[in-house]
Amino acid sequence: MAEPAIEGREHKVRHLGLFETHLPVTDLERSLEFYVGFLHFDLSFRDGDRGALLRYAAAGRPCMLGLFVVDEIEHRHPAEYHVAFLVDLGEIDQLIGALRRGGILAQHPPTAPHQGPMTEPIVHGWMPAAAVFFRDPDGHLLEFLAELDEPRRPDFAYRPLSEWRALATAEER
Repeated sequence: MAEPAIEGREHKVRHLGLFETHLPVTDLERSLEFYVGFLHFDLSFRDGDRGALLRYAAAGRPCMLGLFVVDEIEHRHPAEYHVAFLVDLGEIDQLIGALRRGGILAQHPPTAPHQGPMTEPIVHGWMPAAAVFFRDPDGHLLEFLAELDEPRRPDFAYRPLSEWRALATAEER
């Protein structure tokens, strides 16, 4: 299958993946406490009270999250400012409890078929990956995502990880 090309362009731009993203925040100290203190990012650069750059490693590659201070954040769409962080599969089952102990509610995103608090990770079968959603202090939708080892199942859409595991076990028999 040929790679898609930008029409009218002779050269294709290749990249190794997403390196950096930025989020607006209303209180830099509170955001640093959350991202550095709770999510264990490293503070790499701080520009007074205007913003900060945080670094971390994802799958062995360095990545950066920029925080910039604004007076007010207007979320125009429920999926706006959605950032997913890759985690190890062995940790996904403990993340809802870890978030709860940190005073953070794991909750289904507003566009999901289920609403309210999450009781277990869900699975995106088309990837496949298990996910836990939560919000930062400014209401940005964050996601912990762990890749699953089984084959993709596009028909398995936003269902509990326990159902995915039961299906995988039944298929092994």
